[in-house]
Amino acid sequence: MPDFKNLARSLLAGASPWLLIAILLAWLTTETKNSIDDAAYAYPRAVIVYGLSSAQTDAEVLATIEKWKADSWGAQIGALRVLCEKDRQFVNSLGGGDTGARVCRVVQ
Repeated sequence: MPDFKNLARSLLAGASPWLLIAILLAWLTTETKNSIDDAAYAYPRAVIVYGLSSAQTDAEVLATIEKWKADSWGAQIGALRVLCEKDRQFVNSLGGGDTGARVCRVVQ
C-alpha cells in the first residue's frame, strides 16, 4: 500500500498548475466585476455630486433631493434610485447619521 504522504504530494504536484490557473481566474473575475461596477455607477455618482455641490448640511442635501423629486428631475432621482440599490455606501457618504436612509426613502 503506497504511503499517503507521497500520494498526497504527487497529487498536489500534478494539480498545482491547475490550482494556480483556477486561483488566477477567480481573481481576474473579481477584478473585472469590480471594474465594471465602478464604471457602471460613475455616471450616477457624478450626477449626484454635481447636483449637490452647493449643499453644505444634511438638511440642505435632503431639501435639494426633495425639490428634485417635486420638480420631477428624472436624471437625479433615477441616479439616486440606482445608487440606493447598488451603491449604498456612496449614498451614506452624502451626509452624516441616517441621511443615506432618509435620501433613499425620499426617492422611492
